[in-house]
Amino acid sequence: MLRNYLAGDVRVTYFWVQLRNYQTLVILLGLLSLHAPSNSATATDTVYPGNGLAGSSSKLVSNNSKFALGFFRMDNKSFNYATNPYTYLGIWFNKVPKLTPLWSANGESPVMDPASPELAIAGDGNLVILDQATRSVIWSTHAKTTTNDTVAVLQNNGNLVLRSSSNSSTVFWQSFDYPTDTFFAGAKIGWDKVTGLNRRLVSRKNLIDQAPGLYTGEIQKNGVGHLVWNSTVEIESTGLWNGQYFSSAPEMIGNTDNITTFEYVNNDKEVYFTWNLHDETAIVLSQLGVDGQGMVSLWIDKDWVVMYKQPVLQCDAYATCGQFTVCDEGENEGPICNCMKGFSVSSPRDWELGDRRDGCKRNTPLHCGRSRNTDKFYDVQKVMLPQDEMKIQAATSDEDDCSRVCLGNCSCTGYSYREGGCSVWHGKLTNVKKQQPDGNGETLYLRLAAKEVPGVPRKNSRIFRFGAAIIGASAAAVAALMILGLMMIWRRKGKLFTRTVGDAQVGIGITTFRYVDLQHATKNFSEKLGGGSFGSVFKGYLSDSLALAVKRLDGANQGEKQFRAEVSSVGIIQHINLVKLIGFCCQGDQRLLVYEYMPNSDWSCQRPGLPAHWLSGLHYTLRHQAREHTP
Repeated sequence: MLRNYLAGDVRVTYFWVQLRNYQTLVILLGLLSLHAPSNSATATDTVYPGNGLAGSSSKLVSNNSKFALGFFRMDNKSFNYATNPYTYLGIWFNKVPKLTPLWSANGESPVMDPASPELAIAGDGNLVILDQATRSVIWSTHAKTTTNDTVAVLQNNGNLVLRSSSNSSTVFWQSFDYPTDTFFAGAKIGWDKVTGLNRRLVSRKNLIDQAPGLYTGEIQKNGVGHLVWNSTVEIESTGLWNGQYFSSAPEMIGNTDNITTFEYVNNDKEVYFTWNLHDETAIVLSQLGVDGQGMVSLWIDKDWVVMYKQPVLQCDAYATCGQFTVCDEGENEGPICNCMKGFSVSSPRDWELGDRRDGCKRNTPLHCGRSRNTDKFYDVQKVMLPQDEMKIQAATSDEDDCSRVCLGNCSCTGYSYREGGCSVWHGKLTNVKKQQPDGNGETLYLRLAAKEVPGVPRKNSRIFRFGAAIIGASAAAVAALMILGLMMIWRRKGKLFTRTVGDAQVGIGITTFRYVDLQHATKNFSEKLGGGSFGSVFKGYLSDSLALAVKRLDGANQGEKQFRAEVSSVGIIQHINLVKLIGFCCQGDQRLLVYEYMPNSDWSCQRPGLPAHWLSGLHYTLRHQAREHTP
């Protein structure tokens, strides 16, 4: 259900209008049903020496009652394979009945059954988790305290602070310096250049295990934000900060209501990005998920409503399904992640809990290295070829030569032959995604044991076919992009219930659309409004009352970063004679622009007279869509 939800300003507007009539409409964020620890009648916001927390029945509550801290255990009743002997110390929203951990202290060192934990101030002034029976230390802040007269306070912004009991400004340690998967309002993501402290977001291992996962969102020392897989593969980048927003994040344009404010600092001492939410009653979750997606969600009634996702498609999060898998986020209702033909899930328990790093394993070992090599190839059509390919130049004049090269090396798991020559892959095949029906792709020949393909020729078989969605990520790091959704939410919280759909569009930012959603909105681009030298314009609807004009660019050869940078540079320009740019799509080789629909407009008009450097490419087609109303 989530994967069919369009995260963007215009769709969010429609969602809120519908919410007025259907109060029960919500989109589930989590895959599990959880319960927050019970309330304590004597809750306080401070741990004192000799007066700590023990068990799940006691907790700290911030002075504004928004946040709680205590011991919790993730509910595993929704999973077939899960057993959960782990207890964690963490922070969650106090008034949200569905337990949603925001920060955990001991993700890498959980309390194991049958131990019973206690949170206390140690003799050296540090905050520690103790085993009540043995009094051994399970976790500690390890702060360089100068006194043993310390207290731990849960502040109104959700920050747990270890400080002097007599001087609140003397802080020895704080949880905001060690974030897990949640970007709190008021927290910093970035580097302390003096101490070397790197504050970054890290996904969880799986849906119940609070240990660190494979995805990180961080601001690097050069000031650019990145979303990274396994500390090796960059998924997205924010580009540089231009004083108002990140250059590769046009979604940030349009924050005019000052409901949220952003701050970016880069000096000799530190570089960081932060945000502030000026409605203290708001319950907003900005989190990096187990699958590598950043989400901004709002608690409404009895559930989380996802307002923004980045990457928009789960399959765009690198290796979200693991090795030897295909990620399929099309219109089918089946699972997104599936093993390739001849492979099965490596760990059903981890797979079910969302940890698919081990992906799938072969059902039958390859025959390579024996007296007679009987391995075969299957053609996997319309795919984005995996990374780490090895180009083979010598003795590969045709496709048969290329296949023989792969068969001659026992570590070769696949090959592809294109106009550029022969490419082979060794070891794991990762990040294979199914292509959209109208998209382009390559052919990958997958190596399998003959037993997996009985009676089928070595290649060109069509028994096993899968694809890959070539979807350009809308380049921006999670540390920045999870916040972009907040401007969409809070400019609406107090206004959309009294505005019309048309009024609600005023002042919104630029939205990233999925290609499939624009296909649906335009009924597969069936109602043409006009066209010009740069493309054709089609009418579309996101609801019965919300009309759009979608321009599909022809011959747009720009790379994704260049396209997004140009959208950013022109998106902030608004004029009475310029049709308002609402959003864009940059998916594979598709480049589309989404405008507000103006009745009786001449959509083929190309108005001259603008600066010379705008008279080419995207700048030209963006800003020459003038309002030409007929009488």
